[in-house]
Amino acid sequence: MIVKIISSTIISIDSYPVDVEVDISPGLPQFSTVGLPDAAVKESKDRIKAAIKNSCYKFPRNHVTVNLARADIKKEGTGFDLPIAVSILIGEGCIEAKDITDYLFIGELSLDGSVKGVDGVLPAALMAKEMRTKGMIVVRENAAEEALVESVNVVPVDTLSEVVEHFNGKKEIEPLKLDIEDIFDKSLKYPFDFSEIRSHEHAKRALEVAAAGVII
Repeated sequence: MIVKIISSTIISIDSYPVDVEVDISPGLPQFSTVGLPDAAVKESKDRIKAAIKNSCYKFPRNHVTVNLARADIKKEGTGFDLPIAVSILIGEGCIEAKDITDYLFIGELSLDGSVKGVDGVLPAALMAKEMRTKGMIVVRENAAEEALVESVNVVPVDTLSEVVEHFNGKKEIEPLKLDIEDIFDKSLKYPFDFSEIRSHEHAKRALEVAAAGVII
């Protein structure tokens, strides 16, 4: 059975979609990852195996092949842990939701099945908006950053089992909503200003000009 869900990789400051394809086929137990993975991605198999088992799910005793497409783009980081694990659980029948392939997944897994944050989530959220995905499944500590992008449903999770329960309808997790205008209003209210700083007039003037964008 072949399962495909969406993730992303960062190149420079831009995010590019990556199809995480998992094939579980008869054969000797083996876990192989292809598609130009770096060392962190190759090491993910040990984290994923432990995370699935410690979340009380069964890891397949078959040949598991993971393809990160497009294969001509180098894949870096630990953010593929969660989408690979979810793909395996779909292939094993632990997740039955049909619309799960319309979500974008990013997250690193701990051995106990908890999800950790990764870098580059904001560009991924912008990409998800362009792709018009149903939403993003990310760790709670990254969720606030991604929720700044309007029209993207960001579902915050803490563990792999929460993802399974959410898509199986056993535990509903509401998308995180932020009041962006309120956040910016609060950021403008700062209790200190340059009047608190004595002397350094030239330095303060230079900072004011830089902040205002004035051309001298």
